[in-house]
Amino acid sequence: QASQEAVDIRRKLADQRPDAFLPDLAQALNNLGIQFSDLGRREDALQASQEATNLYRKLADQRPDAFLPDLAQALNNLGIRFSNLGRREDALQASQEAVDIRRKLADQRPDAFLPDLATSLGALGSVHRAREDHAAAMLAFDEGIRCLAAAFAQHPAAFAHVMMPLCRFYVEACQALDQEPDTDMLAPIAETLQSLHADQPESRS
Repeated sequence: QASQEAVDIRRKLADQRPDAFLPDLAQALNNLGIQFSDLGRREDALQASQEATNLYRKLADQRPDAFLPDLAQALNNLGIRFSNLGRREDALQASQEAVDIRRKLADQRPDAFLPDLATSLGALGSVHRAREDHAAAMLAFDEGIRCLAAAFAQHPAAFAHVMMPLCRFYVEACQALDQEPDTDMLAPIAETLQSLHADQPESRS
């Protein structure tokens, strides 16, 4: 309810002063899509995410330096919304575009955008996985792991929630293809994850 009200207010403001308030409207729609998704309202989530993506695309056309990162995030979310509805080809298209944008951003500023690229590669790999394209999924998860490796080594607790599914799905894709995973790549990551788990206090009832 609060997210919907924020969208309604910002839509009125954007109608009056689009240059000032379209970015705020796009962000509010992005948030609304997340809220709808959490409630299982998948069609509503898709509609909000689609509108947010369309707005960010217009903004990025005008000011790519400012809004390409936001467009990539919106496309990443849109791919998830399509995937949740079983629209796999649409999900693939959105997820691939998010990867393409973030790959260019990471080429320019790797420290800032490689973790985001890893997240998008994970989403793309999951779409391939749902389509049972295990070879493409393996490549996406493999690249995601390599993109995230340096940031994970420096800040493991911050990126474990991204690295763990990347590694798990990479191994599962390798198994589906009857291929051996790259143990040289995985071994230091597994060691760090085990250390993180050992450092966590035991849960108490």
